[in-house]
Amino acid sequence: MRVLALAGYDSFLNTARLIAPYFERQRATVDFALVSARKKKQISDGQVAELGFSNPIPVVTIKGLCQSREIKSYDIVLSCLEGMSTRHLFHYLQDLGSTRPLVICVYPGLVLRYAFDGFSMRAPADFLWLNCERDVEAYTAMCESFDQDASNARLFGNASLLEKIERKSDVAAEGPVVFFEQAVIPRYYHERRFLAEQLCALARRYPGKEFLIKARAAGKKATLHRTWHAIDHLFGEVASLDEGVPANIHLTEERTPALLARASHCLTISSTVAIEALHAGIDTTLIADFGAHDDYGLQYFYGSGLLRSFEHIDLDVPPRMNKHWGEQFVLDPLLSIKQLVSEAMQIGRDKRSIENVSSRQCENSDALREAFLQESPDFYLSRSFKRKRKILDILKSHSKLRSIFAG
Repeated sequence: MRVLALAGYDSFLNTARLIAPYFERQRATVDFALVSARKKKQISDGQVAELGFSNPIPVVTIKGLCQSREIKSYDIVLSCLEGMSTRHLFHYLQDLGSTRPLVICVYPGLVLRYAFDGFSMRAPADFLWLNCERDVEAYTAMCESFDQDASNARLFGNASLLEKIERKSDVAAEGPVVFFEQAVIPRYYHERRFLAEQLCALARRYPGKEFLIKARAAGKKATLHRTWHAIDHLFGEVASLDEGVPANIHLTEERTPALLARASHCLTISSTVAIEALHAGIDTTLIADFGAHDDYGLQYFYGSGLLRSFEHIDLDVPPRMNKHWGEQFVLDPLLSIKQLVSEAMQIGRDKRSIENVSSRQCENSDALREAFLQESPDFYLSRSFKRKRKILDILKSHSKLRSIFAG
């Protein structure tokens, strides 16, 4: 059997990389492709090489892949894609009817923000592998409310946990405190400036500890979410203040698994890396200073017992994870991946059709979709209808003035 793993950004490609061997162990061949989703660079050659790919990965468009019928040569598509590319995939697969491959959608990280928006875009998948019990319950409730079938949902866990963290207790106990930056959490300048200042203040409180700051993307690296105010620039601003940046705090470009292998403590706000750290047995604190905002995703960690504001962070007495929360939200995908891969391969081999691929009522009705598609596919697929209309566009659309603007 042939599997095509689709990804567009670094964490998405990493997810595909971690899952692929489980298909290969069941005698499938796996090809990778990078999906072009925007004009600016999505992933650098260095990031691809860093993930262990020695050969270039072809870059494709969803439209070209489907309309050329090249996608029909695969039995299974492992879709590790962001929302817009996912919408394109299901739109163009419709034309292939029953000859299309089976589609599995996987999230590359925790569902921190806009959960139902993401669920609805992925609802047409044959299988939707989800991170935790809460996500399965929320997805099921959404589908049932729209009178749709949620039987494509599967409890998987977070794919990043498939990468084993090799820790030596004697090294990790004296290891650095690592803060993992997120690109848009928090988003605004004054919040991010406060973050940099408080990290420096924390490092001054513990002069005997090494503090490493892992930027989400540095140098020529690219990510899905583009940081408005990169943390390295903010530390540059703090360096000009009287107290400056303490000597025990440093920026790092090491990969996350290498940092977790030797970290004594993980600091972040609401990142997937917190789950990776907890799974590896690393003391972890979620920074609570930025409050309860849906847009920042901290809600995933409500009930964890791990939230602390900077003034209450105690590295000598770290918070302990609530066991019940951990059982629901920190799931090891190794417990399910072999079974899920076997299930997908069996259905892909039998070419059994699953009805969900033609059902998108959770995102919008068929009537609304058809109305928007009449404008143009891009108007619907890229959600151009959500952009604020300019006055000139409004005037152009007015029937009495069309002829004037046409001339």
